Amino acid sequence: MSGNDPEGATPTALNSCELTRSLDTLCEADSRNACSLRKDTSTGELRLATSADQIADMAVFNLSSRVPTAVHIHFETAKNLYVYAWFVYRFYPVAEQQALASLEFALRTRLEDDASRSASRGAKRPRGLKAWLNEALKQGAIANDRFQWAEKWAKARAKRRVDVQAIQQMKDLGLKSIQLDYSRAELPREDFAEDWIGTFIETLPEIRNEYAHGSSHLDSSSVLRTFEIITELINQLFDRTSGPR
Repeated sequence: MSGNDPEGATPTALNSCELTRSLDTLCEADSRNACSLRKDTSTGELRLATSADQIADMAVFNLSSRVPTAVHIHFETAKNLYVYAWFVYRFYPVAEQQALASLEFALRTRLEDDASRSASRGAKRPRGLKAWLNEALKQGAIANDRFQWAEKWAKARAKRRVDVQAIQQMKDLGLKSIQLDYSRAELPREDFAEDWIGTFIETLPEIRNEYAHGSSHLDSSSVLRTFEIITELINQLFDRTSGPR
């Protein structure tokens, strides 16, 4: 027994999917991926996921040409970790952690000079992801109304209102069916007023810190959403319409 083992402890045998890969198993899909399902976009039917799906997941997250090369490489590393999670399922949280680190790297790259000048005048220099996000918001480098999904979100809300109104109308009139007309769905200004950044300032650093201090968290369901958020934020940081540089 190792000197680091508690006296009397019984070693727990690890599942083979948790062990270091051998030459024979290096390119085998992790069993937790091999049994996952995807919806076929052409037929609408469920099918087994493939490694091609894994690559396709990352193909939609692209940084603009204005993003510095070093930041781009950092983020591409996160994307590769996600792709290779097909073979090692526990790479999913590692990919998410790397993506969050890419965001902080991008924030520092974009705001470092301004932060240094402010610090020379006595201002407190940002430390940590939350502080850098707040600084980016203060400088106008990121903004809620510049998220590409804002209109999509507003339209989804409008459609839900049409659905609710239709259900109520069916109840009131005793109808068994009703024709839905989404073309008349109104998009009020308040539907675009979601404080996305306020939410991200609170939640993204919490996720980053959980990983940074060690975690057994293993949930791949949120990883793609994290990549979507980070892609948007990094592109905003280096967009021509962002705040002063």
